[in-house]
Amino acid sequence: MALALACPTCEQTAAEYLGMADDGRNMMRCTSCGHEWVLGAKPVSPRAASQLTRTRSTSRTAPPRTTPGRAAAGSTATRSAGRTAGTRGPVAPRRALEDVESARRRFTATADAVTPERWRVIEGLRREFLRDFPHPEEEAGRYRDVYRQAFEADNLPYVQPTALKDFANSKVVARPGNMSRFNDEWKNLGNQRAAEAFRGVVEHLLRGEDPPAPEDRLTELITSDEPPAMPGFREAMLTRVLCVAEPEHFLPILIYTSPAGGKREIARRVFGLELPAPETTSQTIGRLAYWSNDLLVELIGDRFVDLDHARAFLWWVKDHPDLE
Repeated sequence: MALALACPTCEQTAAEYLGMADDGRNMMRCTSCGHEWVLGAKPVSPRAASQLTRTRSTSRTAPPRTTPGRAAAGSTATRSAGRTAGTRGPVAPRRALEDVESARRRFTATADAVTPERWRVIEGLRREFLRDFPHPEEEAGRYRDVYRQAFEADNLPYVQPTALKDFANSKVVARPGNMSRFNDEWKNLGNQRAAEAFRGVVEHLLRGEDPPAPEDRLTELITSDEPPAMPGFREAMLTRVLCVAEPEHFLPILIYTSPAGGKREIARRVFGLELPAPETTSQTIGRLAYWSNDLLVELIGDRFVDLDHARAFLWWVKDHPDLE
């Protein structure tokens, strides 16, 4: 498959995935010059790799990263995990969160609230869409498979910095939006430290233990700049990681709410359901992102080849005049 990885020989972004080498790394070939190479550093001992993963996923007291232009730990610019990114001022004490199950019961939007008339319109549009687009894009599926493997616990420590940065800036599967802050942070840290921070974010998001609820880990990573979070690695790219790592669970719709069309806007426009605005609810952004995704996946059901195919339908149908 064509992947946005640069060939180490000709530097063209024309990498093709060949399979897995005996040591677990990815075998790649440049479709431009034919050069073949193994993606990733040579594995260290299993014990060392296990220690690296354990350190990144469980450490909550690691010293904060500092880069030029960033405040050191303890300054008034330090962000609280419970505060919206972009704010300044004294760090407020963290409020105890309502437990996930109780909060989930207050997320009252359900598939049962969609009217029969709306379902009839959606079903007719679904048949129209499938006549013109019976299958999802093959490139997205191949790309997703490569990075899904790369983000597995055993492989993540060995993924090269170039492949991680390319993932952040690629538009395949879903576009993460403006990545200038992330790219600035990457440049400030340098390839090796930035790659370590990137791996730490992915490890914590997918397999972290504190907090135990994945919705709350997502909130933590969206709203904080301190480890295990990374500046610029925000909701869109975090959700993109989830779409790649768990493609049977996550729709490639990367933002909960957006004027251009997030999960909240699609739920309203397509299904006639009103989801809470972040500024008017006590629900956290991570919980809203997870639960709105689960609702849309339930509404879509098994009517499409995969969730990327379903995402294409939702994006196509949200502006269809028949929904008026």
